[in-house]
Amino acid sequence: MTFVDALLGLLSRFGSMVADGFNKLFNFLSVPLGWLIWLLDGIWYFILTLFTIAMKIIMIFVALFQYIGAVILGFMRAIKGLVTLSFSSTPINFPSASKTGFQLVLDILQPTGLMTVVPLVLLAILWIYFVVRIMSLIGGGTSNNA
Repeated sequence: MTFVDALLGLLSRFGSMVADGFNKLFNFLSVPLGWLIWLLDGIWYFILTLFTIAMKIIMIFVALFQYIGAVILGFMRAIKGLVTLSFSSTPINFPSASKTGFQLVLDILQPTGLMTVVPLVLLAILWIYFVVRIMSLIGGGTSNNA
């Protein structure tokens, strides 16, 4: 055996000892680091799920406000259609003679206040009636006083 063979054998044993040491160190550290990775993964999943739930709640409230806004807007348009009389709108097509007759009656009744006061009073009564009915519908009972 020569000096070079002995030196190479010594280096080989030293290299395998270092490699075994690193393997044992990595095997020792892999268990706690695995637990740490699982913990971080669980925290990330919790935050992601919490964010998803918050987004779903926000979407529900946005849809609810859109629905309530559409109902209120539709109700206001219906009230406006009941209160105002427009001959130029699309759904009402009167012949020219009927339009002239209606316009003549409106011109006569306009100064008396009959076309402004009476519809507003009737609109207030109708509004109160609908509010009482909606409250009784929400409350689940029947309202016999209105």
